[in-house]
Amino acid sequence: MSKQMRRYEYTFLHTAATLLLLSWVSLMPVAQADALQTFIIKESHQAQAITAEGSVEAVQQSAIAPQVSGSIAILTVKAGDYVKAGQLLARIDTRIANQQVISNQAQVAAANAQLSAARQEYERKRRLHEKQYISQAALERAESDYKTAEAQTKAQLAQTNAANVQTGLHTINAPYAGLVAEVMVELGDMAMPGKPLLVIYDSKALRVVVNVPQSQLAQIKQNAGIQVSIPAAIESERSLTGTQVTILPTADAVSNMVKVRITLPENLTSLRPGMFARAMLPTENAGAQGQLSVPASAVVKRSELTAVYVVNSKGLPQLRQVRLGRKQGHNIEVLAGLQAGEKIALDPIAAVNFK
Repeated sequence: MSKQMRRYEYTFLHTAATLLLLSWVSLMPVAQADALQTFIIKESHQAQAITAEGSVEAVQQSAIAPQVSGSIAILTVKAGDYVKAGQLLARIDTRIANQQVISNQAQVAAANAQLSAARQEYERKRRLHEKQYISQAALERAESDYKTAEAQTKAQLAQTNAANVQTGLHTINAPYAGLVAEVMVELGDMAMPGKPLLVIYDSKALRVVVNVPQSQLAQIKQNAGIQVSIPAAIESERSLTGTQVTILPTADAVSNMVKVRITLPENLTSLRPGMFARAMLPTENAGAQGQLSVPASAVVKRSELTAVYVVNSKGLPQLRQVRLGRKQGHNIEVLAGLQAGEKIALDPIAAVNFK
C-alpha cells in the first residue's frame, strides 16, 4: 500500500514538473519578443528625393599644350604645385626661333634699303617728267618699282612680326591660378604642337556631376538646395549644399542617363577632382503623399523574395513580403506590404532564430 502511495506521489510530482516546464516554454518566446529590437512604421511627409551618384570635377580644367615644337629646356612645376596666373610653367628651346628672327630682321633692313632707293628714283624721275625730259612710260616704271619695293618691305615686316610671336610661343605660362594636376613630360623631352605637357585646374571652383535616369528629370527641383555627400572629404566638408543645378541638354543613348551638374561652395580644401560623391535631388512632388520607409538593415532578400519580419500583437515576428522603392540614405521607401503603426524587427537574424 505504501508503494502504491509512493507511485501516485511520484506521478503527481512528475506531472506538476511537466506542466511547469511547459508553462515556462510558452512564456519564453514572449520574453524574447519583448527583448527583440523593433521599429514602428510611421508615415513621413518629408521631401522625397532622387539619390544619384557621381564624382567631383573642376569647373575650370585645362590641358596645356604648346603651339610650336622643340626640346623642353625649362620645366618649373610638378604635380601638386599651386601656380599663379601668368606664372612660367615651361620653356621650349628658342635657339632656332631666335636665329629666324635675326634672319628676318636682316631681310627687313635690306628691303628698307631697296625701298629708299626706289623712292628716290621715283622722285627724281617725277621731277624730270614735269620738265618733260623723260617719257610717261619711264615715270610709270619708276612708280611700279617703288610700289613693289614698298610691298616687299611690308611683307618682310609681317614675317618678322610672325617670327617674334612664334618665339613668344616657346614660353608656356599658366592661364589662371590653380593646382597642377598632372605633368606628362620631363626635362629634355620633345614638345609637339597639340600634345599636352601638363594639366591644371582651378581648385577654388568645384562641382559634382551625377547621372540621373532621363525618366526622372522632370521631377527634379532645380531651384532647391541639394544635399551632396562626399565621404572622402574632411569631416566639415563631407556634407555640402549645392548652390546651383545645371541639367545638360543631352542624354546617353546606351544608358539613358543624363548628366546633372551641381555647383559646390567655393574654397573647399579637401576636395579633389575624381572623388566619389552622392547627391539627393529634391523632386517636384515632394510631400504630396505620406511615405513609409524602413531601415535597410531590416530588409530580408532571399532569391526573388523581399520581405521584413513584422511583429504581431502576440509579440511574434512573422515574415511578410513587401515591395520597395528608392533607397534614401539608410532607409528604403516601402511601396506596398506595410501600414503605418506596424512594428518590424530591426535584426532579421534575431527574428528568424526566434523559435
